[in-house]
Amino acid sequence: MTNLEKLEELVVRSEQERHQREQEAKQREQEAACRKQEFDQQSKERDHRFEIHHREMYEEFYDMTKTLGLFAESMVQPSIVPIFAERGLVLTEVSARISSRRNGGTMEIDVVGAGPEAVVAIEAKSRLLTEYVRDYLKRLPNFFDYFPRFNGLTFYGAVAGLSVDPSAARYAYKNRLFVLVPAAYLVQIWNDERFIPRTFGGPEKKRTRCT
Repeated sequence: MTNLEKLEELVVRSEQERHQREQEAKQREQEAACRKQEFDQQSKERDHRFEIHHREMYEEFYDMTKTLGLFAESMVQPSIVPIFAERGLVLTEVSARISSRRNGGTMEIDVVGAGPEAVVAIEAKSRLLTEYVRDYLKRLPNFFDYFPRFNGLTFYGAVAGLSVDPSAARYAYKNRLFVLVPAAYLVQIWNDERFIPRTFGGPEKKRTRCT
């Protein structure tokens, strides 16, 4: 093989190698583009799943809030006048979901019943748990600070639930809160006749059982 033939062979081989490198580079670019497209598709699917999950959580929270509001307004609110009258507490005014803002703080009460001598504040939950009762007991002493229009009335606390955990009911009873549970006639007072309610404020009175 002459030097010219060797040179021509070298040129051909170099051209073939260059073409092969170009093909390999194009293939890598295509693979990278496919991986990017796959990643973008996966990202879109994740975003879509997150959006669906977020919407489902919001709808669940909305339904729970709506259910709780309906429970407070349609079951608890209409019941408290007759059921507390049976315990010797006369209530003539009933309000649902009242709130007050004072000194940078806020207090909300699901249902409030008031009469000539007494006021009852009721915390309503879809499921009543001990932790909710414990938190409510911490807030009750501030009631007159946020709702001074009830000053002078003997103040009682109550909790209500569509579903009431037994330990929560016992804890509330021990801390002398009325416990309201669903009944054939909307709600009823769960506490027995030996129960002595706790007063969280108002005129000092001799403690007597609600019969």
